[in-house]
Amino acid sequence: MSEANPQSGDRPGAPQRSGRGTPLSTAAKDRKADGLRRVRTGIKLRAREGIIGSSPLSDRWLRLVEKAVGREESAEGLRYARLGQIVSLEVEAGKLRARVQGTAAKPYATGITVGSYTAGQWDRIIEAMAGEAVYLVKLLNGELPEGMNTLLAALGLTLLPEDAASMAMECSCAIEGPCRHVAAIGYLFTEQLSGDPLLIFTLRGMPADRLLERLRQARAIRARGVAAAHADPMIPQTQAEAPALEACLGEFWRPPPGASAGQQPPPPQHVSHALLRRLGPSPLQGKFPLVGLLASIYDSVATYAVKLRDQAERLSGDVDDQ
Repeated sequence: MSEANPQSGDRPGAPQRSGRGTPLSTAAKDRKADGLRRVRTGIKLRAREGIIGSSPLSDRWLRLVEKAVGREESAEGLRYARLGQIVSLEVEAGKLRARVQGTAAKPYATGITVGSYTAGQWDRIIEAMAGEAVYLVKLLNGELPEGMNTLLAALGLTLLPEDAASMAMECSCAIEGPCRHVAAIGYLFTEQLSGDPLLIFTLRGMPADRLLERLRQARAIRARGVAAAHADPMIPQTQAEAPALEACLGEFWRPPPGASAGQQPPPPQHVSHALLRRLGPSPLQGKFPLVGLLASIYDSVATYAVKLRDQAERLSGDVDDQ
């Protein structure tokens, strides 16, 4: 032990202090002793203590991870997650991919694989969801529909793996079997699921914004048929390009061929969603496509307006007949 420094206020027997003048805790000494390399910009749990999972979905996920890893490694993984030892975490189709810093010079490559639904399975899921408006409403609110597990069970699927043996866990560290690094990313994803339960759809192969888009289209097809299920308004439709005005000045004021002077030509067909096309992509960044949602709203309003107009014309005709 070094001698006391009178200028710094140290004295024999006094607690060791860090560069900021605060006593080093026992936990800090332990971290230094076990050789753990700290990460300054790591991702850490927001909850410093207490319960991490706050929903049935996140609780079940956490139980699967803890059962697969074991009590001792789970405790160490929780410590790693609270310290911010996770350098990166990516949610991909069927897999969590992460880098976790331990005692080695470089972070460990770590992952948890649960598998994703096939394209055919997603088609059946979306078709089943399109039958009830509550699924679309819940997704728009960023919530997991309550009947999702029942719907998937009817299709022979589950939202989460049925048991821990169905999950493949891997890490580049020297520990045999599921390790603390795997547990760390399991805890972090638990907290993320609590705040954003729709991440489970990304893990199963389809991000929530894409699922919302496909579900909206499926409901439009159910309600009005395939022709009425509009395409993305930002994608220009195939149209014949009109000739330049200078090229048709000689016939500009003449009626179209086959039409008499007093006969009016049919009204031109309007371009769908002209205002949205003119405004372009929305500058607002969010989980769901704002332009597509507005296009659906405009279509619904226009359809209802036509219905009201037709009703008014029928009522007016009945009055005239009387």
